[in-house]
Amino acid sequence: MNFELVSLKLQVRPNDLDSLGHVNNATVLEYLETGRWDWLKYHNLQGKKSIFPVVARIEVNYRKEIIQENVVINTKLEEAKEPSHYQANFWQSIEIIKQGNPLVAIEARIKVVFIDSRERTLRTLQDFLEGSNE
Repeated sequence: MNFELVSLKLQVRPNDLDSLGHVNNATVLEYLETGRWDWLKYHNLQGKKSIFPVVARIEVNYRKEIIQENVVINTKLEEAKEPSHYQANFWQSIEIIKQGNPLVAIEARIKVVFIDSRERTLRTLQDFLEGSNE
């Protein structure tokens, strides 16, 4: 598999901020999910009606605060160190721009598994990639 890194630019909204004036941690998870859905759409993998990727594990490193500004969400599929037919790993970052330079504010690793929505069973990555748009 060879999938490109996808970057999505978002504007932080006032309601994304907490009482300290920076983006709430739960909102960061929503940004990361938006980035993954954009990655799926870019690679024409969105719209599989019966098999869906579901987050099984997420590890987030909060490096810098995000205030009300533009952010860039970068998403790529990582090469598996040990092959697994039932999961995939994404690497994601959220960048902010300070003095014209991009800085990584958030870095995350996300493990997804694939679930058949009708049968409620685990499916393989290959099943997901070959899934039909019924």
